[in-house]
Amino acid sequence: MTETPRARATVTFQDLEVTATKDRLWRVEAAGRAASAEFLDQALQLALPRLSYEDQDALLIQLLVATMTESPS
Repeated sequence: MTETPRARATVTFQDLEVTATKDRLWRVEAAGRAASAEFLDQALQLALPRLSYEDQDALLIQLLVATMTESPS
């Protein structure tokens, strides 16, 4: 049996649709790539390695805010 994710958010960042899902690990899907890691910032870095640190931070904040506002009911 599959559990539903504890958190999920999709945002548009620099014309890319980025989806982050939290189960046991964070999974990030963007630009045809996907990566999983224990922490969201690690998954972002693996999925989008060419982003600058400033852009990674901005995207991380966007995704965290979105997960708080899109919490499952």
